[in-house]
Amino acid sequence: MLSLLALAGCTEAASSKSTATAPATTVTVACDRIAGNGRTFYESNPTYTDPRDDGADWPPTPPEEQGLDSTVLRTGLTKLGNNASLFSALVIRHDRLVAERYYHGSGAQRSNNVHSASKSILQALVHIAIAKGYIESLDNPVADYLPEYFGNASPDKKKITIRHMLTMTSGLDWTEDSTEIQVEEASNWVQAILGRSLVSVPGATYNYSSGNTHVVSAVLQKATRMSTCQFAHQYLFGPMGITAEHWGRDPRGIFSGGYNVYLTPREMAKFGLLYLHDGKWAGQPLVPHGAVRAAQAQTTQVDDTSAYSEGWWMQTVSGRSMYFAWGYGGQFIYVIPSADIVLVTSENTSKNSNKEINSRAFIRDYLLPSITRP
Repeated sequence: MLSLLALAGCTEAASSKSTATAPATTVTVACDRIAGNGRTFYESNPTYTDPRDDGADWPPTPPEEQGLDSTVLRTGLTKLGNNASLFSALVIRHDRLVAERYYHGSGAQRSNNVHSASKSILQALVHIAIAKGYIESLDNPVADYLPEYFGNASPDKKKITIRHMLTMTSGLDWTEDSTEIQVEEASNWVQAILGRSLVSVPGATYNYSSGNTHVVSAVLQKATRMSTCQFAHQYLFGPMGITAEHWGRDPRGIFSGGYNVYLTPREMAKFGLLYLHDGKWAGQPLVPHGAVRAAQAQTTQVDDTSAYSEGWWMQTVSGRSMYFAWGYGGQFIYVIPSADIVLVTSENTSKNSNKEINSRAFIRDYLLPSITRP
């Protein structure tokens, strides 16, 4: 039987049976212990170690057993490894981890910043909060939850909703990878973000902003009366046996919304499987169906190949529709429903030499062509 080690040829770990049917695990997390110091909006992106060995959750399965050609897959994974910053590449099909390769000193228990891939996680958390009655609706104005920041705001600014924030249509002035520097100089980041000028009517114009999602984290903390980190581990991560090794936090104690969350590649894969299975884990609803549906509902066509929804991106590759979490520097969680595949990659962003992989080319040229049967 072809083992995962034979397939990969780099640092390899065990493959998977259906993690979607694995028993839930209770996770206790001291969020204050893993929190950031609130000094910088973006951190230096070190690598942490997950103390839990989850190898037993992922027993070996040859790609051929799940209808994939291992030779084609191996060729593509080897080519991906030519990127000096690549840390991992995992392929899950029919709930089985059929390929797991680690590169350049990484490994299964190495936890890194998933960057904006955590915006997709935040989307799940907001929908869970709605289902549990903490938040009434995505169409509630942010001002309903954070009135202290809207006292002198214009009528239009008071119309900014949670949905506007998640879909990047708040209308607030923001230049990604630039405005953050100004925000981190303030003692109150949420106030600094909401104090930005309104440059378009809420809901009218797409403008990608990590400021938007940080405000959503503040809304979540205010509505649930627990930190975003606590809420995530209690209602999302915990039932799946996931533990963040680190989570950023601002000077006022608001946990980073949509950035600075650290997970292992296998934990990223679990999140992808959760959405592939319509929000169910171990057969039980964990994320509302509406969140999964919204993740695939385009709100903005961003460029020739990609569209945006609520914290998720969408593409069509070789005629197959797919949606994905996308974090800076090559942190990807692709969900490809028509192929029953989840693809995860992670890259090293602690160095200036980071060059993001071409995930679309890998999917087009190797992953999809490796499929030999449904």
